Amino acid sequence: MTGERQEWDQEVSARHAVEKVATDLGLQKEGEHYFCPGCQPLGKGNPELAIKQGRFRCFACGAEGDVVGLVKLARHSDLQGAIAWLEKETGEKS
Repeated sequence: MTGERQEWDQEVSARHAVEKVATDLGLQKEGEHYFCPGCQPLGKGNPELAIKQGRFRCFACGAEGDVVGLVKLARHSDLQGAIAWLEKETGEKS
């Protein structure tokens, strides 16, 4: 994990912060879970993506990771693109 990525992960690792990022990404939520942007982009079926303790995991496709990984998955971007999006959305630079 790069230093910059670690800093971002620590910055938004609290559960409520990761959930805010999920909302900012436009992920649809139903109950306690979200529809996975990787395997459920249209929001159909049962939501399979859980966010817990600053990390995410999709129980359908197995995608998992930190907040930067969630941005990468949802925006189909690389590491630099995900970090740039986080900087823009939060107004902070790590």
